[in-house]
Amino acid sequence: MNLLIIYYSREGSTAQIARGLAQATGGTLRELVDSRTMANGGMFRALLAALLGLGTTLVDPDYTVEPYEAVVIMTPVWLGNPAPAVTAFISNAHLKGKKTFIVAVGGTAGNPGAISRMEKRLRARGASVVGHGEALGYIPDPRAVRPPDEELVAEGVLLAETVRQAFEP
Repeated sequence: MNLLIIYYSREGSTAQIARGLAQATGGTLRELVDSRTMANGGMFRALLAALLGLGTTLVDPDYTVEPYEAVVIMTPVWLGNPAPAVTAFISNAHLKGKKTFIVAVGGTAGNPGAISRMEKRLRARGASVVGHGEALGYIPDPRAVRPPDEELVAEGVLLAETVRQAFEP
């Protein structure tokens, strides 16, 4: 399967899980980079944009998905919503007829609101959503224990079987 894995990662956990998924599936990774600096109130603006369902400006965006049979879109969950970089990608990519799979990475196991909002946006853009998965990532609290990168990569490897099954005819 010719698979594209799109992801945004601020703290790094989504990136590690995406790396494991790519290793296990042979998929191509594409990172989304938000042009906003997270210093000087940038994170507050990013969280507000997430809450309002807004996108952002991406650095050197590549919205090309046509050469791929399937697309996995991975996002950290901010205030129950996808990150603005992912919203921007979905709003600008030509997704009509494209099979997609959603991965929500959060500090808790369940993120049905973020998945539902992404699914609605993807369907509005003409994409076919074949499934979704959830993964535990970093909790943005300095007192929280951060899982080691190896554990996050292993989470991505385990996710690969669910992704493969979702894209089977």
